[in-house]
Amino acid sequence: MNLNALKLQLKLLALKALPEIERQSVAVAQTGIKLVSPAKRAQGTEYIVAQYAKVTANVPGLKDTLVDDALVREHAGEAIDWAFGQIGSLLNGLVHAPVADDSSLPQCSLQ
Repeated sequence: MNLNALKLQLKLLALKALPEIERQSVAVAQTGIKLVSPAKRAQGTEYIVAQYAKVTANVPGLKDTLVDDALVREHAGEAIDWAFGQIGSLLNGLVHAPVADDSSLPQCSLQ
């Protein structure tokens, strides 16, 4: 696998990681703690590294060295940043409740 193919695989893993990160963030937020972007980026990196380790667990050469793991970790953050740029606003819109109690919103009533 060349570096470009690896980066593509990392981007695909990052797209899978973001919904999982947001699910975890919602659970954490319910305890009163808000995760900031660096924490989410670190979670995404760990998710990608773990998924990569599962995929390569039975691949001769890859399962026996840490060189590829270091390369994956090095580029995983970039992949998370890329994925968030692609679907971050969509995810944010889905996981955050809409504002319904803002006094600047127009008042209306059902008739």
